[in-house]
Amino acid sequence: MSRRACDACKVRKVKCDGDESAEPCSNCRMSKLPCQYVRQARKRGRKPLPSPRPPPQHNRSRPTRSQGLPEPPLRTSSSETPSPSLISSSTCHDRYPPAGASPGPVSVLQSTPQTTGIQPQLGVNARLQASHRELVSSLLVCAPGSSLDTIVSKCIDIAVHSVFPLGPLFHEQSLRSSVPLQSPLLNGDPPMRAPSGPGYGACVAYPGDLAKLRSYATLTALGASVSFLLQAECLTNGVQIGQAFLRASLETLKLYQDVDAAYPDASSLVIRICHASALHTDGRTPAAWQTLNEALGLAEQMQLYKEHSFEGLEPLEARIRRLAFWQLYILDKYAALVEGKPMRMHQFSIATPITTQLRAEAEPPLLVTVLMNESPSLEEQLLAGFYLIQRLWSTASEVSLDLQVLSRFCSQAPDAQVAEEAGRLNLVETYLRFVSVLDDFPPSLECLDPTGTAENNLAASPRRRFWLQKAHLLVSYHCLRMVFLQRFADLGLANMLGCGNDTMMLASRKMEIAHDFITVITSVPFDCLLANGESCVAKIRRIGTTLLEVMHEVDVPQLASRAKSLFPRLLDVLGKLDSRASDRLMSESFH
Repeated sequence: MSRRACDACKVRKVKCDGDESAEPCSNCRMSKLPCQYVRQARKRGRKPLPSPRPPPQHNRSRPTRSQGLPEPPLRTSSSETPSPSLISSSTCHDRYPPAGASPGPVSVLQSTPQTTGIQPQLGVNARLQASHRELVSSLLVCAPGSSLDTIVSKCIDIAVHSVFPLGPLFHEQSLRSSVPLQSPLLNGDPPMRAPSGPGYGACVAYPGDLAKLRSYATLTALGASVSFLLQAECLTNGVQIGQAFLRASLETLKLYQDVDAAYPDASSLVIRICHASALHTDGRTPAAWQTLNEALGLAEQMQLYKEHSFEGLEPLEARIRRLAFWQLYILDKYAALVEGKPMRMHQFSIATPITTQLRAEAEPPLLVTVLMNESPSLEEQLLAGFYLIQRLWSTASEVSLDLQVLSRFCSQAPDAQVAEEAGRLNLVETYLRFVSVLDDFPPSLECLDPTGTAENNLAASPRRRFWLQKAHLLVSYHCLRMVFLQRFADLGLANMLGCGNDTMMLASRKMEIAHDFITVITSVPFDCLLANGESCVAKIRRIGTTLLEVMHEVDVPQLASRAKSLFPRLLDVLGKLDSRASDRLMSESFH
């Protein structure tokens, strides 16, 4: 009697060396998956031919909102086995088809006209295989001693430990089920449209094909983000590895970007968030902002700011969409308050209040804590920290919007009326809500002791995940205090924050905030600052710019001397983060 392959090996179509009565097979041990024999064996041989499809009926009723596109099959035949979705195993389509869509069953994209007069390009499968071969060959050069699957598994491990606490956007078991990573083989293989033609994108004829493309694009995007973010922890030549993953993910997304924009799902947001992170860390800032704007646009198109937009979705898909929305909400506020970008996700821009709840009832878990011998409550503790991060940026955005409204009033009114208008807006109460956000840390963050964080013992500890969140909260909090102090002073309202409007008092308060900020960045574990990415560098640079202003523009020797004593400590941390911004800041300090 022949051996029976376990369920995980059967789905991934790899050779299984396990036995139902023995230990888990080697593939499941490597991928950290449960080795189970639950699925019933299928009959071998040719399957009967499908019955002819009936002709389309033009009077067919329009699909309901919960129908949309046909779902990708969860079970397929041996010749049609899509890779498991990295985001969820639910629907891969949006429930709001664009106006004018065909009312009957439609293919994911319509066929490309062959009479365009343009020489046909490579087929989709050929393009995918070429991109995958390029990824494999690039990784062989960057990491000659490691295989693709080893690198991917390492990236997943790092994502679970270093990315999830700040961006809980993926389902761990689905990620691990996608190893070994193979080039997606589509059932349909029409020619590509010409890159210069309208609507450049592949013609995907089957919903299952779309699931395969999204799965591959998501995993390679996550690999790119992780490799850029934590180069030393991931592998040597992390930049080159990240660039290889990023090229593969961008090339795959390009094949279906038209249908992805028309029918977005959770992966559409997660892929672009990972792309933006990788591009930002790689120094390609304009491309990073453009990619982030695409993700924000898709979130607005999906109306994720409305709670009812999650109705009718599979629980896992709904949870990833919800978390992705709040991650984009946080990134939007960071871009506006720290980087000076326009704020997009607020009630004035979308012309309606944001009704989306932080979480829903009976949500499915995202982490596999049992296999890692971790506490079952770990995920809930991490999400409590993530929700606190959201609350910090939410209250900060309320202060910013009130100041923005007040600034328009200031241009046409005397100072007395400005102060009166500020009182009418309850600006002080709004600011006090912001400064009190961190008064009640969750127990998982409150118990962290900076004096007991030996970094060599912290790397493999669950405490490191909480330090990632606490570092983000404290660094962001003090940076925002500095931002708001300057904005209040620009409006002549610094006295509302307890300091006068004269230069000396304002500079003195700035030095207090800078001291608190530098105390934080020198006391938290350094690798937690590194894992916070370029956003952490931007906040440090913001405080450094303020110190430079005090050093060169304030005619009070004591304050200038204090700024000069604080600046080298900040510059030392910035230099260790290995950012190109540190060199520019250092050159400015000696002019």
